[in-house]
Amino acid sequence: MDLVLARDLDGVRTLTLNRPEALNALTLEGMRELGEHLEAAAADVSVRAIVLTGAGSAFSAGGDAKFLLEIPAMSDAELRAVVYATFQRPIRAIRTMDKPVIAAVNGPAVGAGCELAVAADFRLASQQARFGEVWIKIGCVPALGGMYLLPRIVGLTRATELVLTGEIIDAVEAHRIGLVGRVVSAGELPAAAQALGRTLAQGPARALAAAKAALNRGLASDLWTELEATVTAQLGCFRTQDFAEGVRALAERRPARFSGA
Repeated sequence: MDLVLARDLDGVRTLTLNRPEALNALTLEGMRELGEHLEAAAADVSVRAIVLTGAGSAFSAGGDAKFLLEIPAMSDAELRAVVYATFQRPIRAIRTMDKPVIAAVNGPAVGAGCELAVAADFRLASQQARFGEVWIKIGCVPALGGMYLLPRIVGLTRATELVLTGEIIDAVEAHRIGLVGRVVSAGELPAAAQALGRTLAQGPARALAAAKAALNRGLASDLWTELEATVTAQLGCFRTQDFAEGVRALAERRPARFSGA
C-alpha cells in the first residue's frame, strides 16, 4: 500500500498521508516516502503549489507507537543517521523548496503530525482539527522544527505553554492564536485547500519563490540584511515575463495571466 498518495490538478499536487486505519501515524517508511514525494514536487516544473493532508479522520496522530517502542534499543548514532535524517527530510523539503506548501489539517495533528503542519507555509483547518506538541507527555521534546518555528508563529508565551504542557487545542483556539489562517467545515476543507493552491499556482512563480525565501531568511536575519537581499530578489523579478505581464495587466486594468516564466 502506498503510504502517501499523490494527485495533480491545475498545477497543484495534493499529497495525502495514507494510513487512515492508524490515524496516519508516521513510520520511517512513511516519512521516507513523504520526503521523496515532496522533493519530486519541488523539482517538477508542472507543480506550482503543494497541499499536504491526511486520509480519513486525522491529519496525523504523530509517531507510530510500534516504532516509538523500538527507539530505546537504538544507538545514538543509529538514531541520528536513520531516524532524524528520515523524519526531518520532509521538513527540510517543505522549508527549502521555492513553492508554497499548504497544510489542509482535516483532523488531529499531534506530535510529529503537528510539526508537519507547523512547517507548512499555510495552514487551513477543518472544525475537527486538533493541534498538540504532545512530545512532553512521552518524555521528550519536539525535534522536527517546531521549537524554532512555533514561537515565531504564535509567540514565545503560547508556544511555551503548548510545548511544556503538551496541551491539545482545537481549531478555534488555533485560529485565535494565529496557528491557522482559516477554519472551515470538514466538507469544505478539500475545496478550500485546492482553491488556495490554484490561486498560488496561477501566481508569478519567481516572485512567490523570492517572497518565500525572504520570509524564511527574515526569521533569523535582520532588517539591514533583508533590505539588501530583497533588492537583489526584486531585480531578479523585474527580468521575468511574469513581471512584464503583471505591469501590462495593471495598465490594461485586467487580471494578470502569469506563466511562471
